[in-house]
Amino acid sequence: MKRFFTVFITMFLSSVIMIWIAGSKLSSPAMSNANSIPFGYSVEVVVVDDVHGWYFPAEAHNICILLMHSNRGSKLDMVPRAIFLQGSGYSAFAIDLQAHGETSGEHITFGYLESKSARSATRFLKETKECRKVVALGVSLGGASAILGAEPIDVEGYILESIYSSIETSVENRLDIRLGSVGTLFAPLLYQQVPLRLGIALSELQPTHAVKNISAPALIMNGTDDRRTSIQEATLLFQNITSPKRFTSFKGASHNDLYQFDSIKYETTVLDFLVKMVSVH
Repeated sequence: MKRFFTVFITMFLSSVIMIWIAGSKLSSPAMSNANSIPFGYSVEVVVVDDVHGWYFPAEAHNICILLMHSNRGSKLDMVPRAIFLQGSGYSAFAIDLQAHGETSGEHITFGYLESKSARSATRFLKETKECRKVVALGVSLGGASAILGAEPIDVEGYILESIYSSIETSVENRLDIRLGSVGTLFAPLLYQQVPLRLGIALSELQPTHAVKNISAPALIMNGTDDRRTSIQEATLLFQNITSPKRFTSFKGASHNDLYQFDSIKYETTVLDFLVKMVSVH
């Protein structure tokens, strides 16, 4: 009996240590250097409030698109979208969110502090570039960064792609993928680290509630086979938005790049939203 108890305690402590280490990795910065700006395109290197970005100017429209990458990504991931938008007459600003790419930060905070990067970039577009309207296009973490914080960022449109509904559900989904249903039992041991490590209440990481504060037109996009942010979560987000809104699903897409998955549908959906939902408001 004593030996069994010793083994049990050892296994329990080992599990706790492993989960704590996992939490450290999940919130650790994802820094990287961009060796060169995209070749062959009109691009301006920008640093505003320590937020690093690439600005792709266009002449035809006075609507600017703020592009924000997914978790552990960088502005480099958003270049294909920037090129598409620039070619369609929309200026685009791809940024590194805090603790990503070339923008400094001590921890990844799942959209909370990243929202400050989004606010700085929005001010830059409105005040320095004098954009008449700004639309935030965010993928996963990038989408959450557009709506979390004290209030959603001050833009004239939101394109929210594959964003999580709540931090608790996000952790549960990822553990279920890796460990099966039993893995969800360990979820509280991970997400309860957020207040301890980051000093951020779990209530601050609830995009499902945050979207209720959106007042501008919004487009929600999600893959039907996404197990990290399910189509059901995307539907709930959509239902909670009270402003003019659209919903588009990508059949067969998982938690990958929806633009790469079906670029034609993606471009058609985004341009139609910009023309019919943003330009007219």
